[in-house]
Amino acid sequence: MTEKTLSPVTQKYDVINITENGFDRTRVEVCVEDSINLVVNGTRVASLTISPDNLEAYAYGYLICEGIVSGIDDITDVHVEYPDIYAKVSSFSREISPEQTEIRSSGCIGMRTKWTNLCEPLGEGISLKVQTLFTGIRSINEYAPLWKTTGGTHCAVILDESGNIRSAIEDMGRHNAVDKAVGKALLEGVDLSRCFMVCTGRLPAGMVAKAYRAGISVFASNTAPFSTGICLARQINMTLAGFVRPPRAVIYSAPERIHFD
Repeated sequence: MTEKTLSPVTQKYDVINITENGFDRTRVEVCVEDSINLVVNGTRVASLTISPDNLEAYAYGYLICEGIVSGIDDITDVHVEYPDIYAKVSSFSREISPEQTEIRSSGCIGMRTKWTNLCEPLGEGISLKVQTLFTGIRSINEYAPLWKTTGGTHCAVILDESGNIRSAIEDMGRHNAVDKAVGKALLEGVDLSRCFMVCTGRLPAGMVAKAYRAGISVFASNTAPFSTGICLARQINMTLAGFVRPPRAVIYSAPERIHFD
């Protein structure tokens, strides 16, 4: 992989800070927003704004989470020639036209993938203690240093059944954070069917579909799901949790995977 002239992830600015005690001059750190193109077998399939790091992991995660490939073995090569990411896959042949792309809630242009046709339910999946779920959501604070300094990122963390961190990523976009976290875990050989994922940001159907295609059976956020996310989670037998803020949480689907000891 070759990454050319990557932008820094943050940039500092001199600002006026106003508080209840008046105002002062200070310097703050701000997230950098950059643009990349994902090119698969010579066809551009996505153009989006992203935090300019972990781009190889992003490509692997995006290809799997968007259903372009069914597994990591279908991806034969990924290399970065910034701002383009080039991927070669063994089973992708269709052409992408403007009619087959869409603008998403994250502001990116992606493939127009349907979630209504995702009907094969997930298997039994993992069994998770509610305290392990809370441990996972608390880990977001530990693995989100950019959010602490900028307030401008989302975070996705993948943990195993015992609550061990297997992958953790920050990005300016919640979709990108999930893609990067999945890609990083897969590159390190993690079995995602034995893991759960926690993240910041709302959970529409597109986010739920990403976790489903990665084989993750428990997906949680510290904020709200959308109606489409709940509908899809119930359709595919995924455990979906929102407003997870220990000691509280709301389980919207498949609660049997969570054990309330």
